[in-house]
Amino acid sequence: RVALGKALGWAGLCAAGAGGLLGGHLAFRQAAGPNKTEPVPHLLEPDWLPLGSMAEFPAGEAVRRMLGEVPVLVVRETGGLIHVLADRCSHLSGPLSEGTVADGCVECPWHGSVFRLADGKNVRGPATAPQPAFEVRVDSSGTVHVRLPGAG
Repeated sequence: RVALGKALGWAGLCAAGAGGLLGGHLAFRQAAGPNKTEPVPHLLEPDWLPLGSMAEFPAGEAVRRMLGEVPVLVVRETGGLIHVLADRCSHLSGPLSEGTVADGCVECPWHGSVFRLADGKNVRGPATAPQPAFEVRVDSSGTVHVRLPGAG
């Protein structure tokens, strides 16, 4: 039964190799991967939610705030434009508010994924899913309100 043992061993090796090849193709070529921010839209109301006053957000600095159960990253540009993203990285839930903000992007401090502040798109991986990006408006009293398109 030596021949049968060798044949089954080779078959197992081929199956493991094919599985590794398929997994590598899905992860690196097709960018299939987990999305840790998937539940965010289901945890928020679809209404405009108050986040704080403009004075609470210094220009160029990442600030973390909570919207119920959802932590958000708030970055105010020098011109006053405010960007709000979900704070937990879509890759492995790293805190983006502790990351580096530069050139209109934020870099996750855990694994280096880079996301555009304007729309949450991932510029560089390992993250394969974008960050949820919030719509922002400021009322006449200077209070910042946000809402997530498609929440609820």
